[in-house]
Amino acid sequence: DLSKVFGQGAAAFRALNDINLEIRSGEFFTLLGPSGCGKTTLLRVIAGFEQPSAGSLRINGKEVAGLGPNARPVNTVFQNYALFPHMTVAQNIGFGLKMQGRPKSEVDATTTEMLQLVKMEAMAERKPSEISGGQQQRVALARALAPRPRVLLLDEPLSALDLKLRKEMQSELKRLQTETGITFIFVTHDQEEALTMSDRIAVMSAGNILQLGTPHEIYHAPSERFVADFIGDTNFLDLTVASVTGDSAEVTLPGGKPVTARLPEGLRPVLGETVTTVIRPEQAQMVAAGEGDLDGVVDSAVFFGTDTHVHLRLDDGQPFILRRQNSAETAEPVAGTRMGLRLSPGALRVLKG
Repeated sequence: DLSKVFGQGAAAFRALNDINLEIRSGEFFTLLGPSGCGKTTLLRVIAGFEQPSAGSLRINGKEVAGLGPNARPVNTVFQNYALFPHMTVAQNIGFGLKMQGRPKSEVDATTTEMLQLVKMEAMAERKPSEISGGQQQRVALARALAPRPRVLLLDEPLSALDLKLRKEMQSELKRLQTETGITFIFVTHDQEEALTMSDRIAVMSAGNILQLGTPHEIYHAPSERFVADFIGDTNFLDLTVASVTGDSAEVTLPGGKPVTARLPEGLRPVLGETVTTVIRPEQAQMVAAGEGDLDGVVDSAVFFGTDTHVHLRLDDGQPFILRRQNSAETAEPVAGTRMGLRLSPGALRVLKG
């Protein structure tokens, strides 16, 4: 029941709305959502930079709401790295330990260990201005990991890096989390980052957690339209319910063909109701017109190297995106071409809203 309200009276803004969440020890957990959804506020409340307006916050069973950042077993990696420019890489890494009054021998040994962990031994005596952005990120990680916190908080730490380096650091972060066994709580608005690194993801919107699950669950079994739309490319089809059996419904496609669609937990539509269904672009195949489940006309084809996104207009006017794997022999569909789509069995899913 964790809440955070900024301001008072008519100007009050509710940034977190009765959050109930358990993050497991030793997991890579991601808070995912658009700007203003509350993910960074939640991270700052866990860190102690903000105090909750109501509710409880426990780390390893101990209530920490009301405690300052220095009294919590957490450390934070910031978006701008926040390295000390006048210190060397090694001095930056050992700074937190030194401030804790640890013996010099322990500071030196831990600093060496962290330099090896992030593969920065050769850069130990350089200043932050003398290393790259990706290397600065590694130093910030090493500094945060050096005191061996129970929880490491990461506030969009890869956003300032270019695409190639960001992908490299995604693998590096996952490696570091696996090797150290420390709980990572990662904040991002980048769906790919969340899907590739996380053990579990909490998708947030307007101060609420809309869905919590593994990357596979979030991607393949979204419960709400917002989640389905925010995580990757997707297609929404408004279809009519013909029958309901258990956890599935039979819905009627635009051409009149009945197909089975999975139902999310707790939803049971009535016969004749129009529901929104979702299907991912890679869960359909191109076939000749009249030979599949749907027919439409190609609007455009966008080449992405490994695959091509084919944009179609179905016969009832609804848009559809198909993702097709490329090879040297495949030709791009031509705009205006009429074609059919065969949906993968069990791919269609009904959404709550």
